Amino acid sequence: MLNSEIANYQSINEDSYDGLVSLIEASQGVLSLLIASCKPGDFQTQIINRYEAELAPHIPSYRVVLNQKEPSLRAALEQLVNDYPELKAPHASGAITVTGTEALRDSVSQADSNHQSELSRFFGYLQWTREGLREFPFPIVLWVTPNILSRLSLEAPDFWSWRSGVFRFVSPAVPETGVVNTTEESSLLIEPERRLSLPLDELLEQVENLEKQARETPALATLYNRVANAYANLVKTRQAQDYSQQIDRAIHFFDRSLALQEKLNLRQAQSDTLLQLGDIYRDLGLWERVFEPYQQSLEIARNLKDRLREAAALGRLGNLYQQYRQGDRASNLERAIAYFTAALTVYTRDAFPENWAATQNNLANAYLYRIRGEKAQNIELAIGYFTAALSVYSPEAFPEYWAMTQNNLAIAYTYRIRGERADNIEVAIASYTAALTVYTRDTFPENWAATQNNLGEAYRNRIRGEKAENIEVAIASYTAALSVRTREAFPEQWARTQNNLATAYSNRIRGEKAENIEVAIASYTAALSVLTRDAFPQDWALTQNNLGVAYFDRIRGDKAENIEVAIASYTAALTVRTREAFPEQWAMTQNNLANAYCERIRGDKAENIELAIAYFTAALSVLTRDAFPEYWALTQNNLGEAYRKRIRGDKAENIEVAIASFTAALSVYTREAFPEQWDQTQNNLATAYSDRIRA
Repeated sequence: MLNSEIANYQSINEDSYDGLVSLIEASQGVLSLLIASCKPGDFQTQIINRYEAELAPHIPSYRVVLNQKEPSLRAALEQLVNDYPELKAPHASGAITVTGTEALRDSVSQADSNHQSELSRFFGYLQWTREGLREFPFPIVLWVTPNILSRLSLEAPDFWSWRSGVFRFVSPAVPETGVVNTTEESSLLIEPERRLSLPLDELLEQVENLEKQARETPALATLYNRVANAYANLVKTRQAQDYSQQIDRAIHFFDRSLALQEKLNLRQAQSDTLLQLGDIYRDLGLWERVFEPYQQSLEIARNLKDRLREAAALGRLGNLYQQYRQGDRASNLERAIAYFTAALTVYTRDAFPENWAATQNNLANAYLYRIRGEKAQNIELAIGYFTAALSVYSPEAFPEYWAMTQNNLAIAYTYRIRGERADNIEVAIASYTAALTVYTRDTFPENWAATQNNLGEAYRNRIRGEKAENIEVAIASYTAALSVRTREAFPEQWARTQNNLATAYSNRIRGEKAENIEVAIASYTAALSVLTRDAFPQDWALTQNNLGVAYFDRIRGDKAENIEVAIASYTAALTVRTREAFPEQWAMTQNNLANAYCERIRGDKAENIELAIAYFTAALSVLTRDAFPEYWALTQNNLGEAYRKRIRGDKAENIEVAIASFTAALSVYTREAFPEQWDQTQNNLATAYSDRIRA
């Protein structure tokens, strides 16, 4: 095993060790349930020996082993107190270590009349004796195996809710075997558990107790971090009465932790604290403050040649640039890709599968929305990275992450340029549907609503199946999403789903066409009450574009006036959708504006058609056959119609151009891939040939 790999495991274990000791020291005189997880053996014994030696002589240590036949934690503690009467003295101090869970059997012998395994009885005792532990005002370190830890929250939720901290230790692999430990003990450094289960007042009391003892230890620095995170959590959960004051207190305790770590030369701990400080700034939206602590953490890790902490900082910086909306978006995404790629030189699939999968997912998202490079290739890379993440994430082991990645993979297939469009949408629908087996309305309401919205988009654009039915499914999905995405709770998401619902009604086949379009116009108008140009310029432009389509298709009202409103909406959208900033969207709106001028009633007819031809031609400068084959075909078809109706120029020449455009469109609009569009374009081509004969 390489020395660097050994150092990585030591980093994980030191983080857990410092947290454990800090709570033992700070919990004298009060009950504190500390759960430590490690594979049983010599390494676990070494950790226990180490903290008992560090606590002496100020805090005496006691050990107790569970009775295998009656594995009651409370009974074991009662026996310990009887054996050591000094524990009954007022204000007695001590640290109690409980072992023996590793010996509990999970099977039941035929001779066992209880019909419960030893492990089941252990969980039962834990669940129903929590209140009885109050008579033991000590920190109690309960050692369990990783397997038992994974079941504790389900088997003994009442006991679990009282935990003061969970500390995972990774047993080093034996050097001479050359085998890297990749068992279930693996722990993530990039998202360590923030032990916030104790109330803030208790944490502050623990700080006061340690400071009174004038013991400047690593444990005190860890406790400062916990207090800082507790203050920040009040702000994030909107429980704080004075947000700015609570943020200042959180930063104050982080500063105290960093100062103490500097004094004690705890460079690795400093690196971790800086990451936590950066996380707080990020979570609170204080973007201008985030970069410095992340960069400082990265510098410390590199100076220490600590590859795991370096990867943790790289991952944070990648996420930061991916989310950061200031500055040049294209450059930010390139930086994110570079940081994630660098992190993957450390996070290998064999050594750190969870970190590797998370980074694959992040890298996929960066490529999915990348601005530079070939769009089709970026999407292919994104699909590859999402698929790689799913080789680790399974619905059984990582249900939430698996569902999230399924949703993201579906988005990538929705955007995919290569391959058959119909096939891509079917894959997207399958992935969204898979995600919804985990994302239920009760368990993950926000994620469920987001996936319902996305599923609606996939069905609205679906090529296979009956078109009318697909749109009905889309409407049902959007409507479901809006049961969670209300205007009051999630105004931005509500507005976007309103926009999508409106588009579905615009395209609806069932029901009265005129009424469907009125519903669409109402939903677009509602969306614009939130999606303003100043607050959400891109969404505002999208909705303006869509509102233009609805007015263009409107049946009720004055036709000439409806087309004028459509032109005004498209023109408004183009104030944001410029060719330089949003070339694809600019081209689509150019195409829509051209259609409006083709059908315009007011103004000079010949001039309107000339403008339409100019807009279609402009759109084709971006919507090329290679990059956007479907949109290219749509615009070629529309351009053909404009030339067929053209008044200026030579009539025969115009018809030849129209025939060429329709023929070009049919090279993409095949009967198999786009039956509806193929039929319409064939009809247009036939009309052009009829005009040709007459010309």
